[in-house]
Amino acid sequence: MSSSKRKTGRRRGGAARSRGRASDSRGIGRRWILAVGALVALALAGVAAVSLSGNGGGDTPSAWATLGTADVHSLAFDPDDSAHLYFGHHGGLLESRDGGLSWQAATLADGDAMNVRTTAGGRVQIAGHDVYMESTDRGASWQDVPNDLPGLDLHAFAVDPADPEHAWTFAAGFGLFETSDGGRRWELRQPGNWAALTAYRQDEWTILVAVGPDGLVSSADSGASWEPLAYPGAPLAGGIAAASDGSAIYAATSAGLKLSRDGGRAWEATGFDALVLSVAVTPDNPDSVAVVDEATRFYRSADGGKSWPGGP
Repeated sequence: MSSSKRKTGRRRGGAARSRGRASDSRGIGRRWILAVGALVALALAGVAAVSLSGNGGGDTPSAWATLGTADVHSLAFDPDDSAHLYFGHHGGLLESRDGGLSWQAATLADGDAMNVRTTAGGRVQIAGHDVYMESTDRGASWQDVPNDLPGLDLHAFAVDPADPEHAWTFAAGFGLFETSDGGRRWELRQPGNWAALTAYRQDEWTILVAVGPDGLVSSADSGASWEPLAYPGAPLAGGIAAASDGSAIYAATSAGLKLSRDGGRAWEATGFDALVLSVAVTPDNPDSVAVVDEATRFYRSADGGKSWPGGP
């Protein structure tokens, strides 16, 4: 693969900035990682529905659908069709072809779809507890992905928007790995725990954003070095999602959905201020965002999270 397709390189001064804020960001990392486990456990126990006040400037959010699964994990748009979505949980995969109004079980049965990642052309990969599978026909059929990872307890996954063969995953107990051939061969990039991953394109660079041992960080060299980003004001509860050009990054937190327009250096509240356990953004429209809450309710916004009207 040509390296020009996903140019990476170390940004000047990144290591120094990371070291300078290490004492603050380590605490952030621990809070975020602990929060993810605690809040997912609450969802599994069936926490009562929370109040949605929508104090980010819009009206009270209205759900499009209730998914009714035992847990909440991953949400993804089909890059070729924003009306086609996937929702992953420990019991399998749901999909919607009407923008999220109705949901059906996908052809994947009993697969742990903790992570669902989609790319243009119909490719879908899922990764979870002892599961790493892919479909090349938008979920009509599935195959195991042959790989050399040291373990298949995969808790985070991100794909380069400039190259569907280029991806990263966190293998629990082993660290952060990178692949350049669609998941067949992997190389260790960093040890430690990595609770969330997303990637976007900025000019000729692919930027990886993660929650790692030192909190929320970004990398312009495929995970070799990292720069600290701002804490969005509440513990992460359901991952992070970025538009393909990085013009919007969303953080699913215990205090609602947060939005950054500058690569994670500053955060603002949205009109969704309750616990968010999963978030997705359409790759080509940074204002088209969807979330799932702890009651498995699905919501969509077309204005960057300012308002959350019910389905059309």
